[in-house]
Amino acid sequence: MVIQHNIPATNAYRNLTSNRSGLSKNLEKLSSGFRINRAADDAAGLAISEAMRSKINGLDQATANANDAIGLIQTEEGALTETHSMLQRMTTLATQAANGTYNSTSRASIQKEMDELGNEIDRIANNTDYNGIKPLARDSNKTLDGENNSEKLNMTMQIGPTKGEVLDLKGQDMTLKGIFNDLDKVNGVTATSTGVSVPTTAGSQLVKLISDKKVDKTQAEKDLTNAVRDAMNRVGIKGATSVSISLSSTGTISYIGQGNITGSKAIAVYNALADAYDALDGVQKSKGSPADTLTDGKEYIQITSSSSANDDVTANANRVVKNIQSAIDHVSSYRAELGAKQNRLEHTINNLQVTSENTTAAESRIRDTDMAKEMAAYTKNNILSQAAQSMLAQANQTGQGVLSLLQ
Repeated sequence: MVIQHNIPATNAYRNLTSNRSGLSKNLEKLSSGFRINRAADDAAGLAISEAMRSKINGLDQATANANDAIGLIQTEEGALTETHSMLQRMTTLATQAANGTYNSTSRASIQKEMDELGNEIDRIANNTDYNGIKPLARDSNKTLDGENNSEKLNMTMQIGPTKGEVLDLKGQDMTLKGIFNDLDKVNGVTATSTGVSVPTTAGSQLVKLISDKKVDKTQAEKDLTNAVRDAMNRVGIKGATSVSISLSSTGTISYIGQGNITGSKAIAVYNALADAYDALDGVQKSKGSPADTLTDGKEYIQITSSSSANDDVTANANRVVKNIQSAIDHVSSYRAELGAKQNRLEHTINNLQVTSENTTAAESRIRDTDMAKEMAAYTKNNILSQAAQSMLAQANQTGQGVLSLLQ
């Protein structure tokens, strides 16, 4: 018998320590709800879990971002609903003004309402705001230094947890001037006594419209030919049926017709040709003195004529009708784009939520405590701990037998 080393007690103590350590971990897992509370619990599992948590956070924020984007789109679309309504009212007014039963005073009254509607379109566009962003304003085409540029305001929506998962939404200048500036691509065409001058930009824009299938080249040539033929008939030039107009690859005009035209008749014919060329993109500035001075978009909605006796008031009103119809189509196109983006975002949100849910479930299987399993382990370790403690007490009593030898 020895008393320096009580091996049974040492063994019982080691088991007691181990059991208590296991019991402590059981309690930690049961109280926290996590199977992995530190890297030592499962190093690989912790790394995988943290990566998943990062993705889940990104998915949840992307869902919020997509909802914010829908809010922005709905703000834009709601504003354009009224813009559409006012453009429709303008169509009614312009068609009303084209009727021959109205005199200049009546048309002036109609024009006042047209101008006020134009002002309200500008106000709505410039003041539609979402968190300081004005996607429909005139300055949606400006850089930070205030300079106009050809690029629209680009709003990049982060709709996923990684860099490439974005949705781009372009702002659009929906003021009266912005709408017509976007539409009136073929302009600046002028007539002289010897022909028609087409700016390079107007010619290239027409070529682009033809290549984009927005203008039919054959029909455009027919329209130009008919405009010249009608003008010749009006000024008394005989044989106008032989007129033929063709467009070159650069958008310039080739004219084949009834000999040389001179004097006032030439000006009338070439003015008609210039007007017809300018109208190929679907919009034109109104005729008359007000249109000569206006630069805020209202030059496209002027139904009143100048003092010139040669002005055709009905034709001018019909031109405004055509302009407004093009503007309605333009607004409709942007609203359709907004609607498509919103529908896409709604699907995006559904996908993000499902992905977040599935990723959370996967992370839970790695990180969370299986309470039933852990409770069974806790019960086992608790019993073993109590048993080890009891056995340690018994082992400590084994050395008492030495005392009998010392008596």
